[in-house]
Amino acid sequence: MSLFDKSAQEPSSIFKNEIALDANFTPRGPIEFRENENKYIADCIRPLLQRRSGKNLIIFGPPGIGKTLACLKVKEELEETTDETIVFYINLWKKNTSHKIVLELCDQLDYKFTHNKSSDELLGIVKQKINQSSAVFIFDEADKAESLELLYQFAEDVYRKTIILITNDKNWIYKIDQRLKSRLMPDPLEFKPYNLQEIKQILKSRSQLAFSSGTLQEDALNAVAQKTLQSGDIRIGLFLLRESAMMAESKSLGKITNEYVQKAIG
Repeated sequence: MSLFDKSAQEPSSIFKNEIALDANFTPRGPIEFRENENKYIADCIRPLLQRRSGKNLIIFGPPGIGKTLACLKVKEELEETTDETIVFYINLWKKNTSHKIVLELCDQLDYKFTHNKSSDELLGIVKQKINQSSAVFIFDEADKAESLELLYQFAEDVYRKTIILITNDKNWIYKIDQRLKSRLMPDPLEFKPYNLQEIKQILKSRSQLAFSSGTLQEDALNAVAQKTLQSGDIRIGLFLLRESAMMAESKSLGKITNEYVQKAIG
């Protein structure tokens, strides 16, 4: 008997858009319960629209509470508003050296002629291109970078910019070099953990995008919300919704019950 029977090719009775449960998915419309934070980020960037330098910003708070999502939402809306400002997003855990960062900037600028060029040469080209307009740099997991020398150069040599640093460590700003800190002078923005009702609403909104109507039972949603509150990380809730849905689907059920949530938690 085939491992992949015809039923595997039939449309899911549970999922309608599984991507909505991805941690990197950016919903349309405002980010729930982060409207104030989004406005603050936008206010730091807004002077760039008047061809003036913006404010730099350090965003901190525990993992999985919407820091990156909020910045990506601002990035999306800014790119829809103007093409006079370039927005870079780089995760410094993945691109943790100066050379990797410069190559990523070249890639996002669609500059292809990087072969046989040194980091300094490429950085000069990047700064020249950026200075033709304005720039927002969003550096996620900023505390994971091997060196912050590049930030000093951006602070010194890019004319009109906003530099946004995202970190889980609220004390990280006190650990960086005083010379860099005095150049950046970043405004602090704390993201505080969601409460239970906020978590439940966020998960409910995502489930409405991800699942067919009436699929997720209320007690199942409550159980996922409680477990998410314990972890403090909304990504745990998204994972549990997806896993419990896949378990229910494997049994050819059209409902996500608390039984499958508990199995997913296990």
